[in-house]
Amino acid sequence: MKEKPYHHGDLRHALIERGIEFIKQEGEESLSLRKIAEVCGVSNAAPYAHFKTKDEFIAAMQQYVMDLFSAALEKTAVEYKDSPSLLPMLGKTYVMFFYQNPFYYDFLFSRRNLIIKLPPEDADAGENTPLSILQKTATLVFRKTGLPENVIQDKIIAMWALVHGLAAIATMPNVEYEGGWETRIENIIRSISIPYQIQEDKG
Repeated sequence: MKEKPYHHGDLRHALIERGIEFIKQEGEESLSLRKIAEVCGVSNAAPYAHFKTKDEFIAAMQQYVMDLFSAALEKTAVEYKDSPSLLPMLGKTYVMFFYQNPFYYDFLFSRRNLIIKLPPEDADAGENTPLSILQKTATLVFRKTGLPENVIQDKIIAMWALVHGLAAIATMPNVEYEGGWETRIENIIRSISIPYQIQEDKG
């Protein structure tokens, strides 16, 4: 794996980005801090100023990807705040993040240290994980309808299952979709109409 040497700037950030690229191309088993130091053009000891072990380095890469994912969802939540399209567009952002970065899907969700609690944690908590962003946003929308809290939690899980499942399908290398995910994913999400099946639940 040949890369341009690292010369200046944030070494920690550079190590993480090069590490992700290394795993994508060479596999996690081949990864070592020494190899990433070589890729970045720094001494073998330099990475150890930021990461004590390979596991700590991989955890930092995982958090880096999670932060990118959270930022994408947060941006959509702000952009479509108070819009009827808020939840569909948030779902679209979820799917498209992984469609555009398919490596991230397995890299995040195959890790044993990733724990997802269902039903999700308190929507009023200050966490900024991807699922908490979905939960906080959806809870605000559904509470305006007067739905019971247990129904809201069920809807949030159903909404997450929908977009997470679509992301899994969209990132499968052996799945061919003639409709084109980028142009059709919003319509697919809207066709399920989870956010709008409200009167039936109230009855």
